[in-house]
Amino acid sequence: MHLRSLLVLALVAPLTTALLPAHAGAQENDLATLRQAARDNRRDGGAQTRLGLALLRAGHYREAERVLKTAARLHDESIESLFDVARVAFAQEDYRRSRGACRALERKYAGQSLTHVCRARAFLVWNRSGRAFEELEAATAAGGDHFEAHLALGDAYRLRAEVSESEQAYRRAIELNGQRPEPHFGLGLLYANARRNQDAIRAFRAALQRDSDDPEIQYELGRMLEGAEARRLLAAAVAGRPDMAQAQTALGELELAAGNAEAAKTAFEAALQVNARDASALAGLGQVALQAGDHEGAMTRFNEALEVVPNNPHVVFLIGQLHQAKGETREAYEQYRRAAAMAPNEPEALLAAASLALEQDRDVLATGFLDSLLRNHANLAAALALYGDAMKARGDRTRAREYYQRALRGDGPLDRPAVEAKLREVSTQRTRGRRVQNATRR
Repeated sequence: MHLRSLLVLALVAPLTTALLPAHAGAQENDLATLRQAARDNRRDGGAQTRLGLALLRAGHYREAERVLKTAARLHDESIESLFDVARVAFAQEDYRRSRGACRALERKYAGQSLTHVCRARAFLVWNRSGRAFEELEAATAAGGDHFEAHLALGDAYRLRAEVSESEQAYRRAIELNGQRPEPHFGLGLLYANARRNQDAIRAFRAALQRDSDDPEIQYELGRMLEGAEARRLLAAAVAGRPDMAQAQTALGELELAAGNAEAAKTAFEAALQVNARDASALAGLGQVALQAGDHEGAMTRFNEALEVVPNNPHVVFLIGQLHQAKGETREAYEQYRRAAAMAPNEPEALLAAASLALEQDRDVLATGFLDSLLRNHANLAAALALYGDAMKARGDRTRAREYYQRALRGDGPLDRPAVEAKLREVSTQRTRGRRVQNATRR
C-alpha cells in the first residue's frame, strides 16, 4: 500500500469517526463474553482454550499463557493443549521460551510428530530454517501428514523464498483443514513477498473470511489495498492490537494520503509509543509538519528517521520535497536524484522531479526524468500523464494526445478526470486546426 506523495490522489472517502471505537468495542465485547464463559465453566477445557487463543490473537500474551496452561491441565496435558501453550512463545518470537514450552511436549510425548513440529517452530523463531527442516523431516517420519506439520513446512519454505515448495505445503494444509486461516495467511505472505499482489490479496481475503477479527490479517490485507476498505481494515487492526506499531504507521500513511493530518499524526504518535525507533512513523510526522509549513520541525523528524535507517530513499525524497517547499529547487533536484539512485524501482522521486521541472517550464529536463522513469515503469499512468503535459507545453498536441490516452490505460493512481479534460483540450485544438485549414482551402 504505502501510498506516496505525488502518486497519491485523494480517492479515499472519510470514514465515520465512530468506526474505530465501534470495532474496538466489538472486540472487547467478544473477549468479555469469552471471559465470562470461562468463569462460568471453570472446569471446561474447551472454554478455557477458546478464551486463551482469543487473548493470544489480541496480543494479551501473559493472560493468554495463563489461561492456556489452565486449559492444558483440564485436558490432562494432551499434546495439542501443550502445543497451544507453546503458541504464545512463538507469537512473541522468543526462542528460549519457545524451546522451554516444547520441552513439556518432549517429556511426555517424545518422538511424536507434533513434538518435532514444536521444535521446528522454535527454530523458525530463531531463524534457523535448516534445523527446522530437520525436525520437520522427523515429524514426517513419525506420521506427520497433518495440518500443523504442513503449515510449519509452508512457513519454513516461505522464509527461504522457495515459492513452489511453500505453496505446495500450504495447499496440503488447506486440504487437511481449510477452515483454519493460517495456511491462507501464509500463502498471502508468500505471494506478497513474490510481488504477486493479486494472488496475495485473494489469499488474505480467504484468511479473513475464516477469522474476520484477526488484526494481523486485517493489517496485511489493509496495507495492500486502497481507499475506504484499506482504512477500515487498518483501523480494525489497530483497534484489536494497539501495540502493533506497523499497523499504526500504515494507517497514519493512509490518513495522510487522504488529507487527514490530525488523524495521521495520532496514528504516527501511537506507533512511536510502541516503537520509538519506527523510521516510517518518524518520517510520517515529518510529512505532517511539512504540510503544516513547519520546515524546521519536518527536518528534525526526517533526520531522526535517517538516524534509524541511514540512506532511506523515501526520507531522502521527503527532504527533496522540503527543499522544494522552501523554494530551494537546486537542492530539491539533488535529493530527488539521490533518492531515485537509491531506489530505482520506486517512481516517486523521478515523478516529483519531472513535475517540478514542468512547473519551471523546463520541459526538456522533465522529459529527461520521465525517460529514465519509463525505462523501469513503462506503463505507469502518472508518468505518462506528465509526459503528455510536457508535449502539450511544447505545442505537440498529437504526441500529447497519445500520452494522455496511454495514461488512461496505464497502471497505478491517476487523476482520471483531469487527464480526460486535458485530452479533450488537445483533441479540440486539433479539430479546430483542421476546420481552419479546410476553411482556408475553400
